[in-house]
Amino acid sequence: MEVDDDLYRIGTVASLTGIAVERLRAWDRRYGLAPAHRAGKTRFYNRAQLERLKRIKQLIDEGQPISSLVDLSDEQLAGRLSASHRITAYRPRIGLIGPNLLVLEHESDSNADVTARWANMNAFTAHPEASPAPDIIAVQLPVLRTQPVEQIEEAYPEARIVALYQFATDKHLNRVQDRGVATLQWPVGWAEIEQACFAGSLRPQRAARTAPRRFTDEQLIAIAASARDPSQSPRHLVELITELNAFAEYTLAWQEADEAPAGAAALHERIYGDVTHARAQLEAALEAVADAEELLAG
Repeated sequence: MEVDDDLYRIGTVASLTGIAVERLRAWDRRYGLAPAHRAGKTRFYNRAQLERLKRIKQLIDEGQPISSLVDLSDEQLAGRLSASHRITAYRPRIGLIGPNLLVLEHESDSNADVTARWANMNAFTAHPEASPAPDIIAVQLPVLRTQPVEQIEEAYPEARIVALYQFATDKHLNRVQDRGVATLQWPVGWAEIEQACFAGSLRPQRAARTAPRRFTDEQLIAIAASARDPSQSPRHLVELITELNAFAEYTLAWQEADEAPAGAAALHERIYGDVTHARAQLEAALEAVADAEELLAG
C-alpha cells in the first residue's frame, strides 16, 4: 500500500489483481477506467477500484470480454459473479498441448479428466481431432502469440483456453487475455493449472458458441470517425461489423416470429452463434488496426 491508506500505485494494483500494467493503461484510454489520482505519469487507484478490478478479472477469466463489463455497476458485477457460482458445476474434459504439461500430469496425483494430449502445437495442428472433444484446452507456449490461440479456437470454437507462457510482450498478453483466454506464466505447478482450468468450468446458461460484442455502437462510430488509415480499413471493418450486428438481431427476431416454420429455432440459433463468432473475428481485426493507429500517433 502506497501514498496513503487507500491509494495503490498501478504496479501494486497489477500485482494484486493479475492485470498487466499496460493493460490497465489501455483500459484507461479505451474504456475510461481511470485511476482515482495521478501524480505526473503515475496512476493511483483507491481500494474500491482495486476490488472492482478484481471482480472484472474474475469474470474475464471466466470468458467474459472487458467490453461487456466496463459499464456495469459494482452491484451488477457482484451479481454476475454470484450467478456464475450458482450454475451447476460439471467435470470438464481437458486437452493438453505441450511437453511440460504432459510430464506434470504424469507426475501428479490428478483428478482432472484429461481426454486429449498433444506433444506440441505442431502435433496439434497436424492432427487436432479428439473424441470426445475437450471442454478446456491448456496449451504451453514458449512465446505467447495470438496465432496458436486462433488455431485452437478454429479447431474447438466451444472450448475454453488456458495459455501457459514463458515470455510475452504486453501487446500480445493484452490481446490474448481480451479474447477471454486465461493466462499463467511458466513455471507453475499442476495444482495451479487445474485451478485455472476449473475456474471457468461452470456450464454457461447460453449456448457456448455465442460471442458477445466487443464494441458498442458508439465506440464503432468513434473509431470510424477518428481513423486516419488511407486504406479506410477501419471504416470498412466498422461497416461489416455493423451489418453482422444487424443480421444477428434479425436471426433472433426470426426465431420468435409467428411465421417461423417448425424446427427453425435450432437452425437460427446455430446461425446466430456463427454470425457472432464471425463478428468477433472482425472486431479483433478492428482492434488491431485501432491499436496500430494509436501507436503511430505516438
